[in-house]
Amino acid sequence: MFLKQAKTILTATLITTLLTLSTLPCQAQEYLVNSEDVLKISVFEYPDLATEARVSEEGKVTFPLLGEIKAKGLTTRQIEKEVAAKLVAGKIVKSPQVSVFVQQYRGRRVTVLGEVVKPGQYEIPGRTSLIDLISLALGTTQSAGYQINVFRKETGPEGKEISRKIPVDLDLLLNAGDLSQDVELKNGDTVFVPKAIFYVYGEVNRPGAYRVEKGTTVKRAIALAGGLTPKGSLRRLEITRRDGDKEKTGGASIDDQVRIDDVVRIKESIF
Repeated sequence: MFLKQAKTILTATLITTLLTLSTLPCQAQEYLVNSEDVLKISVFEYPDLATEARVSEEGKVTFPLLGEIKAKGLTTRQIEKEVAAKLVAGKIVKSPQVSVFVQQYRGRRVTVLGEVVKPGQYEIPGRTSLIDLISLALGTTQSAGYQINVFRKETGPEGKEISRKIPVDLDLLLNAGDLSQDVELKNGDTVFVPKAIFYVYGEVNRPGAYRVEKGTTVKRAIALAGGLTPKGSLRRLEITRRDGDKEKTGGASIDDQVRIDDVVRIKESIF
């Protein structure tokens, strides 16, 4: 029951956040045109000048009457100004109103693994953020943790390729609206959404696995598991926790924090 409610709340929050983000002004740097992008260029009231062209490896597109124009590394607005200036300089159009759109983006792919509904590889157009990718993957599963990692390959010292891990707090992003957590993805990124559950056994009414949330205590864990049975004792609690490749079991209090993969056991009262 709790897991279904948690999934419903997370899905609703994700949808609300996506709607909110769509109404915010774009604060990130505008997309820079790249080789192999396809541009649609038009001039108002001059349909004969309309053209679609693929950016060459040299970073240029061919435009009627003007020849090759630099496009790679520029925004669409910069290309609009460049085309307009050349049309005026060539006395082709006196006051041109030029529009440039990216008709097709260069193939860029990212991978999402772990606790999402539809893991796999996705082709991303233009700027794509972490929220966008999670939406493409149909959201997170019931067991998803709030700590997500983005793995990115970069060029390190001496030109060697290195892998960088970018941690993202999904709770801060979705529930606190911290947009700094909404990482803009790059070609080749891998996003991993880990499983984050703990287990409650012993003298509780609903033993089983539950999702770890921030601030989850043993007291909260017992509540999620339906509370103690008549035989259960709050004085006889223990937690089994992984320590590297080993597991350690020790006594616990109701205020102890529960971690991922912890096994909380409530023993029977001796009285």
